[in-house]
Amino acid sequence: MNQLLTVGEQLFEKYLNEMRYAFEFEKEYEGKKKRPDYTITKDGSKSLFDAKDFDPMRPAPGFSQFDPYSRLRQRIDDGRKKFKEFKEFPCCIVLRNTGNVFVDLETPSIVLGAMYGDAGFKIPIYVGNGLSPTPSPAPEQAFLAGGKMVHKNQAQNTTISALITLRHVAVGMRRMRAIFREHPDLGTPESVQIAYERFPNFDVEERRLGVIVWENAVARIPLSRGLFTGPYDLRWGVEGENQTIVFEGEKLRELAKD
Repeated sequence: MNQLLTVGEQLFEKYLNEMRYAFEFEKEYEGKKKRPDYTITKDGSKSLFDAKDFDPMRPAPGFSQFDPYSRLRQRIDDGRKKFKEFKEFPCCIVLRNTGNVFVDLETPSIVLGAMYGDAGFKIPIYVGNGLSPTPSPAPEQAFLAGGKMVHKNQAQNTTISALITLRHVAVGMRRMRAIFREHPDLGTPESVQIAYERFPNFDVEERRLGVIVWENAVARIPLSRGLFTGPYDLRWGVEGENQTIVFEGEKLRELAKD
């Protein structure tokens, strides 16, 4: 593997090879000044990807606070500039966290919040004449201000088709946690023994490479749902009026049942 590649690029190439996707690195396009990191060709169609890492970062000693969206939104801005010349293709940003504690690339409220607005609630309040005891409706989850794909209910970024979180799924640890939940009174040695009996070739350190696709609901050209359908992959998209999981790999579904 090319050691000059970033950690995220190396892992992305490993994933692409495992999925047997045909790809080109930094392919030149006639009339374009920039080169996308990766061009994937599937079923005759090309999709473009720019890989971005979040380098290790730890908090300073003492009390601190941070914005969970800002670093992710900066990557979206960077990707938008990179793909400015490529509006005729699906364009995606591949994100890998290599140890930055201020970045969360797997929690839906944070990633979708960076895309569509800070995650929050809308609380309807009944304003009447004081004579009717009509209760106010229940609070509703909502995306508020600051979104990079949608701003003030208007499409803001139609170039980026999706964000792609590149991650390892901790298969062994997930199975152990499931056993701990089932048998809270057992100690670790007994729980490990159950794991060895239940799962062939059990390894608490087992991890599998997969991605989470976060579709941009206002993308000019959506990313094909025929891509990123691996056994440990997950995809969020819009069904009706709601953000929801639209694909879950079979191995992830099995882990949820373990």
